[in-house]
Amino acid sequence: MTLQELQEKLGDQIKKLTNESTPYSARKKEAELAMVVSSLAKQMINNADVILRTEKLIANGQLQDSTIKTMIK
Repeated sequence: MTLQELQEKLGDQIKKLTNESTPYSARKKEAELAMVVSSLAKQMINNADVILRTEKLIANGQLQDSTIKTMIK
């Protein structure tokens, strides 16, 4: 899943949670699912951040023979 797809998914979840015509029990279930999605989204964003920071360090020549290089690539 790309970050753009994640953004769209989160937007969909927000719409479902704020839809006043949806019964409370259904919104409560959606809220529970949204918590799981949110947790996974945070991890996905954190992973992307690690990759971006590593790529920047590699581009600047600051990661010579680093273990993180092998973990990211």
